Amino acid sequence: MAQFFKPKKHTKTVTKVLTATVAALDHQARAVVRGQTRQQQTRFISGALPDEVIQFKTDGKHGGLLQRVMSASPERRPPPCQYYQQCGGCDFQHADEAYQLRHKQTVVTQLFNKFGVSADPLPWQPALLSEPNRYRRRVRLATRWLGKEQRLIVGFRAAQSHQIVPIADCLVADQVLLQVVNTLYPLLNVAAVASQLGHIEVINVNKPLVLLRLTGRLEDTVIAQLRDWQTTHKVDVWLQNDTETWSLNPAATAFDTSIDGDKLYFQPGDFLQVNGSVNQRMVEQAMNWLQPTKTQRVIDFFAGIGNFSLPLARRCKAVVTVEGVARMAQQTHENAQLNGLDNVTALTADLNQITVAELGEAADLWCLDPARPGAEGVVRLLQKLAPQQRPQKILYVSCAADTLARDVAAIEQAGYRLTRIGTVDMFPQTHHIETMVCLERVA
Repeated sequence: MAQFFKPKKHTKTVTKVLTATVAALDHQARAVVRGQTRQQQTRFISGALPDEVIQFKTDGKHGGLLQRVMSASPERRPPPCQYYQQCGGCDFQHADEAYQLRHKQTVVTQLFNKFGVSADPLPWQPALLSEPNRYRRRVRLATRWLGKEQRLIVGFRAAQSHQIVPIADCLVADQVLLQVVNTLYPLLNVAAVASQLGHIEVINVNKPLVLLRLTGRLEDTVIAQLRDWQTTHKVDVWLQNDTETWSLNPAATAFDTSIDGDKLYFQPGDFLQVNGSVNQRMVEQAMNWLQPTKTQRVIDFFAGIGNFSLPLARRCKAVVTVEGVARMAQQTHENAQLNGLDNVTALTADLNQITVAELGEAADLWCLDPARPGAEGVVRLLQKLAPQQRPQKILYVSCAADTLARDVAAIEQAGYRLTRIGTVDMFPQTHHIETMVCLERVA
């Protein structure tokens, strides 16, 4: 008998407006509202704070949209950014900076307890603080060409949406960044250019640069106009497609500067910490916690362009950098050579599957700075090493507290104790948490 497709019936979600008291914040700084009965779901709502009485509209099974704050927390403040209610970039401006930091430390403590980290209490060190605004030296802006209106929209995406919120300025960004975009906008706001744009990235390090991510080819006349614009405004223009990244200025050199004054060259698309001043203090703290000496060998995993590698090389016998992206590994090698450091060996490896054979000779110190998924592959490698091959100290910098807690618990099981932990205020006005820990091998 023939079988005919019958679409499933969709149950229509009934939206309600409810009143409740906020119980807590979760690790994404969302308000937690617990159901009063078994039938009512716990809901997560952005924009509210603990102990506030709020009205919210239910959204799906576990979500909610804040409608009104009926009883405000003393920690609440008017968000300083004019785009805050629409923009999906910052999500914590409704609380003052001191509360933001306390919440982040609480989140880390809770996650470490959840994953079974044994240190109790955690050996907290003073937080590395940031300027609350104008700290970002790199921003990425979404673009959309409205063909009927013949107009380009440039801005940030709204929360949980593909909609773009047009902006003229960003409170957490270096003022130079949006000035560059606003000056370039008339040249971009034509169909021949805007219809080929994917996004715009602006960076201000040794000098401002703007990267145009292209989905198609720009005409030669447009390229000539961009060359003239960059000369007039002293801003390097870079272009990127699916296969390559190149600068319209043959003499363009983009570089960050290490704590020792070494130049860390990079190209747009390479990883670069967004908060330059805090990054400097973070690297200085890493050196203080690790205390490398001229007799020691160090392995720097997830090395990027050498943010930790070159300062380590200035202080130890030898550094092996391990990076998953071959182009960045090559850049680290070149950065070491250009700064007169001949004690750096750069390796490319899959850090999720790295083996003892790839690692080579044992090291005294390890440095880890992974992306949000964490360093699970490196931790597995550590567990496979014989005790005498394991490093004396491990420094771990993390931008995701949950994967950090998971990995620290596993490192402890390999014979280590947590000796220091501190938050790094890399992302004020957002829920994102940067944390640094140091672990030492137990004798």
